[in-house]
Amino acid sequence: MAKFLIILLFFPTTAFAADPWTTQDTVLEGVYLGLLAIDCGQTIYRKQTFDTFQERNPLLRDASTDVFRATCLTLAILRPLFALWLDQPLRQMFQMTSIVIELYVVTENARIRPNIAWKLSF
Repeated sequence: MAKFLIILLFFPTTAFAADPWTTQDTVLEGVYLGLLAIDCGQTIYRKQTFDTFQERNPLLRDASTDVFRATCLTLAILRPLFALWLDQPLRQMFQMTSIVIELYVVTENARIRPNIAWKLSF
């Protein structure tokens, strides 16, 4: 998974970008992708371990583990491409908003009992 995230961070180039991709964009994207990996790992671990666990997202509530895993991977690929398409400063606002939302989700997942292992279940 870590290799996949590194590849995603090096994919954006100025040939595809609306505005030049900066080092700050790469850092913000890396933070978001790291949080997304933790969020997906938390949810997949719970889905595989606890039969009564239900995802809070109503669109993914009844999704199987395989569907959820595919959704996470699709989001990890398409979201950086969408950020690449945006102009500055909209790109930076989008990245920061995404980080805040994902950080909230990860901390809420950590508060749900029983505590989970911080391993990725991909």
